[in-house]
Parts: sequence; C-alpha cells; structure tokens
Amino acid sequence: MKVYLCRKCSSVAEAAANPEGKGCPAGGQHDWTYCGEKGKKVHLCRKCKVLLATFAAPADFGCPEGAYHEWNYLAEEGQDRYTCARCSVSVSCASTPDPKNCPAGGIHTWKKGK
Repeated sequence: MKVYLCRKCSSVAEAAANPEGKGCPAGGQHDWTYCGEKGKKVHLCRKCKVLLATFAAPADFGCPEGAYHEWNYLAEEGQDRYTCARCSVSVSCASTPDPKNCPAGGIHTWKKGK
C-alpha cells in the first residue's frame, strides 16, 4: 500500500495507485503527492504537522506549507496515545515519541493519555 498527501488540503490517503482526485475540501481536484510505502515508522512534518506511517523516511517534496517537508521520525506505531502539550499533535506509538523539532518551536512535551 502506498501513502499519498494532498498538497492543497493536507489529506492523507492510502491506496495501491494514485487516489481519486475529485472532492478536495480546498476546492477542485486533490493534488496528490506520493510519500512512500505504508509502514510502522511514524513521521511528523515540522512545517505542516502532517503525520505519516511509512516504511522509510517519506518523500521531502510537496509540503502544503511550501516546497519541502521537514520530517522528524517520532517512533514505531503502537497502542499508546501521546499528545504534545505545546503543538497539540496526537500520535499512537509503541514508545514515547522523539521530542525533537516541535512545530511550536523547540522540543515536544509529550503527555501519555487515552
């Protein structure tokens, strides 16, 4: 399965091939960018705050906030829910996510919750 991101609305889609383009909430057709193969490594873009779970580091191009993503590997996917008190990003990981590169600046302040 492949992971795609719309450059216009930041929607994430998983599909075997390029997803359907119609119905973009930002208007008109989605502008899909291929990001990588579906996997368990959770990455967060510091610029657009998009979370992706891919096999390897996602593609850098196509950030909705302009030009290139600034991906940070957080952790492997898992059952424990963590939320950053600074940027409000929530993620389900197997261990405490990496604190580097919080979109709010500095480091994440992860709180484990439900």
